[in-house]
Amino acid sequence: MLELFAGLSIPRDFADLRIPLSVVATDFYDCRQIAIRSSDLHQAVAASIAIPVVFKPVTFQDRVMIDGGVVNPLPFDILPSGLDIIIAVDVIGSPVLRKGRRIPSASDSIFGATQILMQTITADKLKTRPPDILIRPDIDGFRVLNFLKADEILRAAEPVKDEVRRKLEGLLEKQGRRVSLRSLETADLK
Repeated sequence: MLELFAGLSIPRDFADLRIPLSVVATDFYDCRQIAIRSSDLHQAVAASIAIPVVFKPVTFQDRVMIDGGVVNPLPFDILPSGLDIIIAVDVIGSPVLRKGRRIPSASDSIFGATQILMQTITADKLKTRPPDILIRPDIDGFRVLNFLKADEILRAAEPVKDEVRRKLEGLLEKQGRRVSLRSLETADLK
């Protein structure tokens, strides 16, 4: 699936990236998060997005891995300490009442319950170490399986661009930096 959607745009190895990256996956049998920072980038991303029920677990570095969101749905806390500004984007969403259906279907129940668990984990984490900027785009109308609607999702998230710009400029001013982010475009957020 990853090869189909982003194969050529994602380098094969972490070493080929210009900006350091950590990818979070869940070690299924050890019941803990694993921050992957080296080796095969495609396999690491595949492990990180191996959503239970949707995709098969991935064997990576002798571990059986599933979606990192199971244990850490907003993994800004794995960033090194001492960074100037941390921006976290929460795309978990919440269960949505479907038109004409008060009781959720079996699949809506599974995905909704997962969202509730992830929201609970995130809320608890935000109490102890909040990021400098937390962005929550209005994407509740989309479901986890709507990844084929990437363009629609990006359009729905477009309004947060100005919010990010204002908050980031404010933080930079507090730090004594004079930077204008007026040219920030949606493509820069991809």
